[in-house]
Amino acid sequence: MELVRQWGDTAETEAVGAFWRWWSVAGAGLITAAVMTGVYGDLPEMIGAMVMAIHPELRWETGPGARSRHRLCVSGGGDPRLRVLAERWRRAAPRPTETWEFAAAREPQPNMLTGTLEGLDQPVDLGLARIAVDWDPRRALAELTVFHPAFKGMGTNDCRQAARLLVDWLLGEDDVQRWVGAVSVTRTDPRDSQPAAVVPEFFQAVATRTADPRWTMREAKTSSGHRVIVCALRPLRWVDHPLLDLHTAVRVRYRRTGNDGLPDDGLPDGEALLGLLQLEKDLESVLGPRGRMVASETSNGLRVLHYYSDSEDQNGRDSFDRFARSRKDVQVDHTHDPGWGRVRKFI
Repeated sequence: MELVRQWGDTAETEAVGAFWRWWSVAGAGLITAAVMTGVYGDLPEMIGAMVMAIHPELRWETGPGARSRHRLCVSGGGDPRLRVLAERWRRAAPRPTETWEFAAAREPQPNMLTGTLEGLDQPVDLGLARIAVDWDPRRALAELTVFHPAFKGMGTNDCRQAARLLVDWLLGEDDVQRWVGAVSVTRTDPRDSQPAAVVPEFFQAVATRTADPRWTMREAKTSSGHRVIVCALRPLRWVDHPLLDLHTAVRVRYRRTGNDGLPDDGLPDGEALLGLLQLEKDLESVLGPRGRMVASETSNGLRVLHYYSDSEDQNGRDSFDRFARSRKDVQVDHTHDPGWGRVRKFI
């Protein structure tokens, strides 16, 4: 079993608490005055040091708010490990005010398309960018191909950097994680490309159609000929539950069909299947809202239930362990897994 680091025992907790104590005592007033006057002094370095104390790779920025006048954002740049920390920072924040709201990921900034991206091989007028969207309905993910006339005179790395910034500004960090599987660049305009500015409308429509994940089932066979039944929620998106960073594999042995004189395909017989369904119900009642099952695999006498929970919630992990101790046919393994890498094969 992999040891899981406890959020409550780490320096990050103290750093988050220190940030919000500073904010309540002096920070909110200082940064409000700086935004209004444009005089920041050493405030950026001060805030940067406090954010980096949570994790050295976190970054912060301010911008217009959606409900408040200003937004303070701490971002992990799309890294699932850092997204967890940014979310914990946000959830520890005071209530939003008329002046300030708080975010754990960069929001879309479509107004950036009216500007020019500097600092690369040559300036990039973002308003001229075009994007081709290749949508995979089975995976509910898109591959984006970004074209810009300036790419013809730019190196590949600069093209990729410009494309990535453009997509982040169009969709925001979380929607990039949610809907985009890959971003590539091209120096010739794809036949099915469209102006970059209209691409967010496509993903808004996608979000409406796929608002509620649904259970799907697939079947395959192992090399030994045993059937494998995989059930999984789709779309399967860790970014919709950024604090559920602890993967728990619940392994359940069951009675196979061959035990009844029937051909043994490795799947449970009728009585065993009813027992497995009841076990899932019992586990759900024990966990309550603390754990979320996202997939299961059934094959060759073993069912594996894939759950995610909050690694900060010791009671959640203990609930799994107590459940396993009470049943001789159940084992559990815990793995720290922000980004849900353990179930990526089911996407």
